[in-house]
Amino acid sequence: MVVEKDGLECNCGRKGCFEKYASMKAFKNNLRKALGYDENFSGKELLALIKNIKKEDENYKIINKIKQEYIEYLAIGLANLINIFEPEVIGIGGSFVYFEDVLLDDLKKEIISKNMLFNKRKELNIQTAVLGNEAGIIGAVL
Repeated sequence: MVVEKDGLECNCGRKGCFEKYASMKAFKNNLRKALGYDENFSGKELLALIKNIKKEDENYKIINKIKQEYIEYLAIGLANLINIFEPEVIGIGGSFVYFEDVLLDDLKKEIISKNMLFNKRKELNIQTAVLGNEAGIIGAVL
């Protein structure tokens, strides 16, 4: 699904794909790049940084800008899916589950407040996967 016309080139060969803008990999890489960290700076360390940032910190604006851009792209993609399929619940897995408390409420607000849905609603049922980032490996074992 394209979310940015003539955007970044994706691994699939197209440009502007949802994955290039709204995956957790993209979010974490964008944060690392903007803050000057390499790929060895873990997602756990990024989460701690986001949770503990204060308005007076020099990186506060940078972190919030990256976070807001990520939420906007994720909201566009999810709103497209909601408008097409009208699901009762959206489940998000992967490493998003670890960032739930710093991203999920803002994501819901973005979709509702920007009036992105064809069928208006006051609340969205978006939940994180119960098995967290381990669902794939648990499924493979079973």
